[in-house]
Amino acid sequence: MHEPDVELEGWRRQWLSQDAVTADLRAKVESGTRSMRWGLAWEIVVTVVMGGGSLGWALASRRADVFVLALAVWIFIAIAWTVSTLLRRGAWQPAAATTTAFLEISILRCERSLQAIGIQAVLYVIILAFDLLWLYDYLAETDVWTFLTRPAVVVIAWMGTPILAAVAVWYRRRLRRELRNLLRLRSDLADS
Repeated sequence: MHEPDVELEGWRRQWLSQDAVTADLRAKVESGTRSMRWGLAWEIVVTVVMGGGSLGWALASRRADVFVLALAVWIFIAIAWTVSTLLRRGAWQPAAATTTAFLEISILRCERSLQAIGIQAVLYVIILAFDLLWLYDYLAETDVWTFLTRPAVVVIAWMGTPILAAVAVWYRRRLRRELRNLLRLRSDLADS
């Protein structure tokens, strides 16, 4: 007679006891993981291009104002990396292959994305203010109005900022709606 494999039987019972993860929830989490990987790749590209470019310019020009810019760029990069790393902590994958675990990671990611929007808005304002002040000094402007009506400043500051703000508000509303749905689903699962 054939003896049953106790370890295999234990794994089978464990697998059967886990609730099945719905296909769309699994797909959403996997898509979110891919997006996080792409985001990390873009952070590396920005670090190399902006950080390396500003440092290279500072070393080549040997000008104090360009060194100040490079230093500020690296400070902003360090802040962005720190915040990004903290927001990604514990959000890479679900703790288990259960519906509850996939739901919890989805809720965590949604909450972290909402936090990121606020942090990005603050960082954007600080960087924009620094850049405008630095450009004003670098271009040796003497008239504020002339500087603020330059085409590049108009496009980036006066037109770009409201567009980015509108996109952030829209995305925040979408995330809040998604979070409400996820929390409702978690509550429904807990009740059943």
